[in-house]
Amino acid sequence: MRGSQQQVLPRYTLSDNGDFLCLRWASGVTLQAEDIHSTIAAVTAASPRGRRPLLVHIGRVERITPEAKQLLMDDTCSTRTAVVGVDEVSRVLTAFNYRSATPSRYFTEEADAIAWLREDPGSDGASAPMDAFRAEMRGDVLWVECESSTDVTNAVAEALVTEVHQLSPTVCPPMLIRLNHLVSLTEEALHSLATELDIAALAIVGAEPGDPIITAYYKQQHHPPYPTRHFTTAGAAQEWLADCFRLGPG
Repeated sequence: MRGSQQQVLPRYTLSDNGDFLCLRWASGVTLQAEDIHSTIAAVTAASPRGRRPLLVHIGRVERITPEAKQLLMDDTCSTRTAVVGVDEVSRVLTAFNYRSATPSRYFTEEADAIAWLREDPGSDGASAPMDAFRAEMRGDVLWVECESSTDVTNAVAEALVTEVHQLSPTVCPPMLIRLNHLVSLTEEALHSLATELDIAALAIVGAEPGDPIITAYYKQQHHPPYPTRHFTTAGAAQEWLADCFRLGPG
């Protein structure tokens, strides 16, 4: 009798920390669409006066189904979402965050995540597009360095397109871009980069687990007209560009 009445542990818990909500997933669960519908409803109900930031402890979640991932990417029940993971598995599981409709970042330390949730939203890179990257010609290659932990909105993408035209007004150069812990890319930004960048090729450099996913998604969904490839080091990217265009050092 006692065994038949054994308590079923919840798949997640939600607590109210005042200026933000905290969602903790149970260890070993597979996140499914119904789980995300449930958490969205719970988060919305917990903030009747308006959306608030959300801290998510992903813990040792087993898997996230494709349907659940899409719901998480489309979700706007919070003003921003900080995901705290325990290992590289957690980071890989949540690598799709860069495409989320809500600003989202991955952290390994709760204190860092909370500090970001409490930041003034006006301090995000979206408020100053030109501050989100640095661009310059190095020989025949256009180098772009994203500032660390950048959110690339359409305003940032448009600023980059303008900068490319100004730096190389008469020549269509190959471009090397270092992501530097890029946080998110909106669909509008990806579309602008694919349709408006006047470049001959794009080498994307990034060592984060989500960086190859960004490149693959960009190619598959937005079909840029120039060759695009991901690299983990700038050296390998330079070699590819040199092989493609027989460029000199620089």
